[in-house]
Amino acid sequence: MCTAALAFAGISAVGSAVADRQAQMAQYQAQRAAVLRSNALARQKFDHETLMIAKKEKEKGRIFEAELEANAAAQTALAEQQRVNQLEQIRASEANQLKLSEKRTELAFKGQELLASKVQAQGTTLASGMASGQSMLLELGQAERKLGLEQATLAATMFDATKSMNLTEYGIGLSQYSADNKAMNMLPSVPNFAPTAELSQQAPIFQEPPSKPSMLGSILTGVTTGVKVGSGIGGTDSKTWWGGNK
Repeated sequence: MCTAALAFAGISAVGSAVADRQAQMAQYQAQRAAVLRSNALARQKFDHETLMIAKKEKEKGRIFEAELEANAAAQTALAEQQRVNQLEQIRASEANQLKLSEKRTELAFKGQELLASKVQAQGTTLASGMASGQSMLLELGQAERKLGLEQATLAATMFDATKSMNLTEYGIGLSQYSADNKAMNMLPSVPNFAPTAELSQQAPIFQEPPSKPSMLGSILTGVTTGVKVGSGIGGTDSKTWWGGNK
């Protein structure tokens, strides 16, 4: 009887210990797998967000560099346009001043012709044999007045030509200013500051996997079960089946 009780108790103890160990290990594996899966998802999320931030940083840098290059090209184009405007202003101004110079030369020749006509008229009057006196003086005075009138006309013409030249010069200057201002208004805006950095991601906080359960608990469970089974088979007095009858 004692041998059978001990056998059943031992079998029960081993079976209970094995079953308890399997249950503990199954629970441990499930908890460990859940923790590892959670940590893997956290790592994957962190890596994805970090990659997105890097892409945003790269795009910001690319846009900033493109803006700087576009502004530099626009500044070069502005300088070239201003140079062309300056050359056009010089050309127009020289053409305007040449026009005035030609008018001045033309009027100078006319002035010489008037003086020549005056001398010729005086010579004609003196050679005509006109009686000296009031008639000759009147004739000479008339020639002098005609010359003065014509010279005044030439002077007025020269004044008008100079005034026209000055007004044209003013208009040329305004045209250059307008062209330069238009070119400057076409400049793109200058990026004042470099792009700000994206907020860095906080490193994920990983969960610690559960500790592997100790076999001592399963052994104690098996021993307890074996004692209970043996007690149930051999009686309430443990000495009846444990130590045998005396």
